Amino acid sequence: MIVRVGSVNRVKRAAVEEVCRELFGDATVLCCAAPSGVAATPRTDEDMIAGAISRARRAYEEGGADLGVGLEGGVAPSPRGPLLKGWAAVHDGKRDRIGASPSVPFPPRLLERVGEGGELAHVIDAVSGRKNVRENEGAFGILTGKRITRKESFKLALVCALAPVVNREIYGEDGAGRA
Repeated sequence: MIVRVGSVNRVKRAAVEEVCRELFGDATVLCCAAPSGVAATPRTDEDMIAGAISRARRAYEEGGADLGVGLEGGVAPSPRGPLLKGWAAVHDGKRDRIGASPSVPFPPRLLERVGEGGELAHVIDAVSGRKNVRENEGAFGILTGKRITRKESFKLALVCALAPVVNREIYGEDGAGRA
């Protein structure tokens, strides 16, 4: 199986490689730069999903892959305050499947800085005193004390998005959820 990731970020690639190895065995994972079409730090679930789907479709359209994968993170509102989370999308040429990561409360004072035009990655770098956090533990790792890293959060989202593909007998023959 060949899987193409709509990103050249090494953390996203590693997440996809680990999940595909676990679920499909000998999978080849390729990467391409695929713009999300949404803000650098999406602020709603709808925008994160749209960005993940856009990346997955663009990755698939590069050609030569069985699946295109898109991963998009951001900060979404909730009834109890902002939540940092991520979404995965998988495109097989016919349909999109999505799955979400866990979510972690996001400090409102940091959200204000993101809202002032700052990008989440730059704000987290500044408050953590680290450089290039997005290529390492990510905001998830900073906020959870490295108990859940950016890679782990995207792995969980991707496993959820792939559930209909790996459990066709439950979801239905075509993996679309129809029995």
